[in-house]
Amino acid sequence: MFEKIKRRLFHKKQLEFSKSFSEFSKSLTLIVDIDQLKDNVIAKIREIVHTETILISLLNPDLNRLELAEARGENDVRKDGFIFLADDPLIQWFTVNETYLVVSENPAVVSFFTEQEQANISEAGIDLIFPLLAMNRIVGLVCLGRVSKGGTLSGEKIELINTLLGQAAFAFENAYLYQQQKARLRRMYRADRLAMLGQLAAGAAHEIRNPLTSIRSTIQYLQKDLKDTGKSELVSGVIDEVDRINDIIEGLLSFSKPDKPKIEQVDIGQLIEQTLSLTATTARKKNIDVALNFNTPEKILNADPSQLKQVFLNIIMNSIQAMPDGGEIRISIDLKTSQKKISVTEKSFYIVFEDTGEGIPQNQHEHIFDPFFTSKKDGTGLGLSISYGIIQRHHGDIEIESTTKKEKPEAHGTKVTIILPIKK
Repeated sequence: MFEKIKRRLFHKKQLEFSKSFSEFSKSLTLIVDIDQLKDNVIAKIREIVHTETILISLLNPDLNRLELAEARGENDVRKDGFIFLADDPLIQWFTVNETYLVVSENPAVVSFFTEQEQANISEAGIDLIFPLLAMNRIVGLVCLGRVSKGGTLSGEKIELINTLLGQAAFAFENAYLYQQQKARLRRMYRADRLAMLGQLAAGAAHEIRNPLTSIRSTIQYLQKDLKDTGKSELVSGVIDEVDRINDIIEGLLSFSKPDKPKIEQVDIGQLIEQTLSLTATTARKKNIDVALNFNTPEKILNADPSQLKQVFLNIIMNSIQAMPDGGEIRISIDLKTSQKKISVTEKSFYIVFEDTGEGIPQNQHEHIFDPFFTSKKDGTGLGLSISYGIIQRHHGDIEIESTTKKEKPEAHGTKVTIILPIKK
């Protein structure tokens, strides 16, 4: 009798889980937000197996490597260190075998990996790795730590997770393609909007500048006849405010009718190091650590060094101001190779600035590059607008991703990605 009840309960549980799994698989096809996908996959894995450590790495097609996209658990895994190159042994093994790997049961396979790959697996406490396969290529990895005390990891559970992740791989691929298309449309819309705003700004700047010059000259003339020191100081304050308005107009003109880049050979690493030296004292006073990783032997591109330095300085100062209580800025420089035509490739520097600051609310993302849009009390809102224009005139691209602590407590901050083509 007891065995019969036990079998019924087991059968009922299997039916419930099968229904739940079917509903989950259907829901994956409807999700186009990558963060939501990651959360759903992690939640489902934890329903199946008790493990604290779950890491998800996703393909960065620009750099042809897998980068850490999500880390859950107690292990402090650095995103810039947990990277797997597409041509490295670990990815090659999964591409050929198309199956999961139990690390503790396959020391011979693990010994085939590079020292860095073995270090990543060991330091994160990974015992099980699943490939995310879509269209016969690896689009990601899901790594699980050892099972928590009292839990079990049977072959049946492993196969269940493997099936789940087979569905998830296509969902991640579809979400990525959707995000790419959305980004293209956003760039087109932004370019049109900024072009229109630039025309308005140019007209407004000229109309304001002429009467402003007259106002300043008149106030200076009248100030000479003021014997009252207090009144003279008030007038000086007015002149300062007029000068501040003039600075804003100069910024508007820089945005609407920018100077053409003065192209010369530039060492991109040296340029960033020079910029960091200008901000080093400020960063140190605010207890901010800065790390620069140069991941390519190539350093030279044709560009305007002063304009690029203006962009880098603006981004770094924005990060510093977003971390009043200290934090970290990570800068990485990689080389991106893309196929432009048959047998013709284009190389670009892929420069990423990441901070652990306050982040930018989602509802502000569409206006980040708009002139006069700012969340700072004393900001003009022209810094990123001008930076965007400079990068565009260098035939490059700039994108900003950000989450606030309120939106994502475990991983907030801002990431700025700049792509600069190398023109020989």
